[in-house]
Amino acid sequence: MISIIIPTKNESFINQLVQELHSVLVGISHEIIVVDKSSLPPVIADARLIIQKSDGLGKAVLEGLDYARGDVIVTMDGDGSHRPVDVLKLLDKINSCDIVIGSRFVSGGITKDATHRKLISFVFRKFASLVLGFGIKDSMSGFAAIKKEVYENLRLNPLGYKINMEIIYKGKKQGYKVCEVPILFEERKLERSKSGIREAFRVFRYIFELKLGLR
Repeated sequence: MISIIIPTKNESFINQLVQELHSVLVGISHEIIVVDKSSLPPVIADARLIIQKSDGLGKAVLEGLDYARGDVIVTMDGDGSHRPVDVLKLLDKINSCDIVIGSRFVSGGITKDATHRKLISFVFRKFASLVLGFGIKDSMSGFAAIKKEVYENLRLNPLGYKINMEIIYKGKKQGYKVCEVPILFEERKLERSKSGIREAFRVFRYIFELKLGLR
């Protein structure tokens, strides 16, 4: 079974996303778990809704994991930037890899993100690659298929929304195989700003803490 975990906070697109996922995954045993931090929890059909108790997207994924029955965990954004059809690309690779990242920056990958976000992402990715040395082109991606055993065997302490970067870094150190597949990253259906100075400081601090073993 495939468990899809979607962290949300005031996402108006979530019901449409759930229905599109069910359509794409016809014939594949799956469940959808929405971990929500909205001020007013949404009414969602055909998915399990979990009210998030902790803070941060990474912690939302870990809360959703407690309810997941699948042996493969797919994580994706709830704002429409990740296409349901690309889930199939991730799943096609999961038998030969332990961690499959949906990448905007490998050959065939495309991002429709705004120019300033592309620049910020470039700086963060290059810095992470330099400090952590894992050679992944899209280490900041929130779109991934990961075997559940990887989560179970890693000690994870995510800061904010960069949990997959932590999984890649710690997973590679334990010998797990990481692959990237190209995806199309759509424009967000609901724009949210995560690019301020404070957020940049958090990301840089997170990278150094991972390198120094403080997380």
